[in-house]
Amino acid sequence: MSTAVVIVGSIAIVVISVLVYAILAVFFPEWVGITGKVALDAEQSHNEGAEAKTHPMDKF
Repeated sequence: MSTAVVIVGSIAIVVISVLVYAILAVFFPEWVGITGKVALDAEQSHNEGAEAKTHPMDKF
């Protein structure tokens, strides 16, 4: 009985972890190491003659 509980618990932890990672990857890609919109905007602002977009953190 206890072996089954450990196996089911382990599978549940893996499934929940994958779901949390997928949700973070969609809504906050920079948090999980994916180049998101903010990073792409920063890269494009380095092009010759391009202007950087304002970011909410700029006022801090």
